[in-house]
Amino acid sequence: MKKKDETIRLLVPRAAADRLQSHLTRRGFIRLGGAAMGGWVLVACGGDSAGTTAATATTAATGTTAATATTAGTATTAAPTGEIGGNLSIYTWAEYQNPENEAAFEADTGVDVIVDIYESNEAAIAKLELAGASAGYDIVVPTSGFIKLMVAKDLLLEMDMSRMPNVANIDPAIAALQNTDGIAGLYSVVKDWGSTGWVYDASVITEPLVTWGDFLTAAARPDVTGLVSVLGAPGDVTGIVFWRDGIDWNTTDPAHLDHAEEVLLTELAPHLKAFDSYPGVTLVAGEYVLSQAWNGDARVAVIEDPERYKWGLGAPKTELWVDTWAILKSAANVDAAYAWINNILDPAVSAKEIEWHGYDTAVLGTQEHLPADLPAPEIIFFTEEEKSRLVAGEVNEAQDRIVEIYNNLQAAAGV
Repeated sequence: MKKKDETIRLLVPRAAADRLQSHLTRRGFIRLGGAAMGGWVLVACGGDSAGTTAATATTAATGTTAATATTAGTATTAAPTGEIGGNLSIYTWAEYQNPENEAAFEADTGVDVIVDIYESNEAAIAKLELAGASAGYDIVVPTSGFIKLMVAKDLLLEMDMSRMPNVANIDPAIAALQNTDGIAGLYSVVKDWGSTGWVYDASVITEPLVTWGDFLTAAARPDVTGLVSVLGAPGDVTGIVFWRDGIDWNTTDPAHLDHAEEVLLTELAPHLKAFDSYPGVTLVAGEYVLSQAWNGDARVAVIEDPERYKWGLGAPKTELWVDTWAILKSAANVDAAYAWINNILDPAVSAKEIEWHGYDTAVLGTQEHLPADLPAPEIIFFTEEEKSRLVAGEVNEAQDRIVEIYNNLQAAAGV
């Protein structure tokens, strides 16, 4: 196999150069590579099962929960993949696959794995539509609720599940959440799942944050204002208000949407420093005190200093999302794409993924491969009470208005 040129090259604005130099770490590099495209962006995670909580859905699907299921059953292991060759180009979220697994796959198959990053489902879809086959990607990692839209746009290949025997290792409860519309299960398989909350510097915010109301109150503190970030995802940002105020996250009521805009513009905009989908490293660097975050990224900060950086899962309600592996219809190396997905669903390989990105992969049998001293497992594997807070999101007719609110918040915050 031809040796890859492993030189890292980035084209970034001059203003970002100092930040890049100071934050370039093994885990932080990928984080900085994912500038979102302009225009329409949406929640990075979420499904199509509005009003269904994770605890209810997982129990209904299998009579057990994901945390229990990952320790149960007999897992299927991957057959040797053998020589395939060529490139495998994966279009995905930042910090979302273990480089050790990439290297092992490359050694086993002769495939060079190339990774490109996005920050929102919409940014990915817009680029794929615009570039078509010339985008050059084989695999994309959309949130399950967006699969139906991507199928309608003729972007995805219907999967041949017989080419991925390790699909049998996926927890049926999470697979059911991924496939609520009956389409996602034909064109994708589960990658992992998680939720949204906050991470903060406890040397500044000394009182525990318990609810989204606490989040907004803390943001306005004199020692916190101007050091706050929220996700670069409109659904998550408007969700702060809906979850706090007991409003259905999937509401289409204009009055609810107007209320969310008013709260965000008056209670949050004056205190924002950034819209950042990957704030963990930046928080540790001292640039934020309080950040809305997905659980795996928040874990990056907590692991750095568990006494100083604290995670909280959103309450009284917050998001459930399931991200997926999907193969593009324009893929140039379909054989490598199937081999990659099948390999990543092997329990031993999947356990390494969990260690790296901090999300539950829903692969049965991973627990026995995880180290006994796995840092911050409570941020990866939720309790039953925590699961009862989780609600899946929809892509519905309110989406344009949600994006408008998000854009207005950005303008008001001036960041």
